[in-house]
Amino acid sequence: MAKRRTVKKKRTIKRKNTLRGRIKSRKLVSPSLRESISPIGKGFPKIYVINLKRDKKKWKKYQEYHKKGVIDRYSACLGVDPQTKYRSDFQRNEKKLQIMWNAAEKKKKCTAGILTSHLGVIRKIHRLKNNFPKNGVLIIEDDAQINFSRLKEAMKDVHKYSDSIIYFGGTLHPPDTFKNKKWYENIDSLRKSFRKNKFNTIDSSKYRILGGHGYYFPTWKTVDELLKEIEKKTKMRALDSEMVKLQRKEKVKYFYYPAISYLNIEDARKGVHAGYFDDKRTMEYYGGAY
Repeated sequence: MAKRRTVKKKRTIKRKNTLRGRIKSRKLVSPSLRESISPIGKGFPKIYVINLKRDKKKWKKYQEYHKKGVIDRYSACLGVDPQTKYRSDFQRNEKKLQIMWNAAEKKKKCTAGILTSHLGVIRKIHRLKNNFPKNGVLIIEDDAQINFSRLKEAMKDVHKYSDSIIYFGGTLHPPDTFKNKKWYENIDSLRKSFRKNKFNTIDSSKYRILGGHGYYFPTWKTVDELLKEIEKKTKMRALDSEMVKLQRKEKVKYFYYPAISYLNIEDARKGVHAGYFDDKRTMEYYGGAY
């Protein structure tokens, strides 16, 4: 009987040692290093989807990719009633925000919530200075969808355009004002001038790109430069409008065409900007309103 107890005791000790070994090996990977690892190790960027916890239907289309480690979820800030963890940032952004004078109170708060969400995830990746993802970071909103085969092809050449933030999706609009209806009538001719399945240089004299459908940071430096531009402002507009100003200064230079990440119209109609979307929009081709 004594011999059997000894064998059992040895087995128990072996199990404990094995468990310690597993725990120790896990501790070797620091949280910051884990953040920097490419999602699936096949040349893809780290992808963040900004998603409200209550918008489970919008998140559903990403769940499979999330399980595979392709996509990470960033919890969005509620505009009407911001969560406690976002409250101070939300209040600061709400005070800084410039929006149309006749915008409804709900629209103002929703816009401040969207701004807080985007700046939140940008600051999150800014903290990865020493372990920035090798293949960069793509940020999208939860009403966008990704063409992964197109993304794979784009990543082969993206290193040639690492001096700027890159639009992987968005909407084309006149360079001057939304009221320029004649410009929209000629949008097809403009699209034909873009190089297909290539990176294109933005020409701010002919158009501007708006929307948070997908913007890509190739390096930590591009994140840092954007935050410096934003943080020195006492007043600011929505993030995509601020990025238009950087397009005009040639600080945001490139976009990929057709879009890699573009709006899922069905999902977009459920959001705060629902009234702006109709079947005429060809979002994969940066379609603006007609």
